[in-house]
Amino acid sequence: MNARFLRRVPMALATVLLFGACSALVLPPKNTSEGLLMGTIWQLQQLGAVGAIAGNQPTLSFSQGGKASGSGSCNQFNGSVTVSGKSITFGTLASTKMACSDALNAQESTYFKALQQAEWFTILGSSLTIYTKSMDQPLVFFRSPE
Repeated sequence: MNARFLRRVPMALATVLLFGACSALVLPPKNTSEGLLMGTIWQLQQLGAVGAIAGNQPTLSFSQGGKASGSGSCNQFNGSVTVSGKSITFGTLASTKMACSDALNAQESTYFKALQQAEWFTILGSSLTIYTKSMDQPLVFFRSPE
């Protein structure tokens, strides 16, 4: 084989892989609910009828591929999320298992349960509200600086 040809093969292969990867990363349009949540980070202010513990507010972030992650108050978590229109559902959430105070454990347990029971959401300005099956009052988040 020609040495000049062999030098071009890696570049051609890299180009094909680059364009193939780019076509797989189609992001949802920003004017859709999926697009509005993609790449955002939120801090919990209201856990149903109770305010989040100051300095230990749970967080929630949304990333590509239907992934959600954040902090429950003490432990980090991640899992899947499905958003369709105003509907939102979380898959099984995996979390670390650090020891925390009773108050943080209770807040985190309630938060994780509420996410698992999520049904629908609204975004108004810098506020995300998630309504759940298990609580009379919704979860209220404010957008965190990124």
